Amino acid sequence: PAAVLERLKQGHQRFLEGHSLHPHSTRERLRAVVEGQHPLAAVLGCSDSRAPVELLFDSGFGDLFVVRNAGTMSTTAAIASIEYAVGHLGVPLIVVLGHESCGAISAALHPETLLTPSLSQVVGQLRMELLQDGARHALEECCRRHTLISAANLVNSSVLLTDRLRAGLLEVVAGYYDLQSCAIDWLGHVQPIRYPGAAGSSA
Repeated sequence: PAAVLERLKQGHQRFLEGHSLHPHSTRERLRAVVEGQHPLAAVLGCSDSRAPVELLFDSGFGDLFVVRNAGTMSTTAAIASIEYAVGHLGVPLIVVLGHESCGAISAALHPETLLTPSLSQVVGQLRMELLQDGARHALEECCRRHTLISAANLVNSSVLLTDRLRAGLLEVVAGYYDLQSCAIDWLGHVQPIRYPGAAGSSA
């Protein structure tokens, strides 16, 4: 996991410096991955068009298993997709990538916003998460906090991910993409909750 994370960080640094290599972007690479995929890492990110995951990490075809939805939500579909990447494709690293000025989180902070029924369900879940997190914060702080909340929800909603984490076979890292600087602020590693009385916990 550590080596994969370092590779992603190096790719992002190339992106920041304007020296992206655009690896694995040829027709030969496309033909090579036709028979199967072996991604380095899985990324749960937002659908926002300003945060294109492969470009941010200077990656190409077959390098990343990317799941994106409005608000970087750990929905059932997102969790199942990430479980597939870990359980069947063997990825050792998950990155949960939030970003500045997320529209879904902005809507969650403004209940008066008119939304479709489907959007209302997503935004309502976001609003509940932010309310449970405590005091009301400004948009950017909420975006950062939600990234960590989503990463924790992802881990604690999956026995597969929890077991892999505790076995040292997987790492989950949260990151926050700043639209102004184009840099990713790494928020830290995420660990599963240890309940009192559970094996290995300190009661």
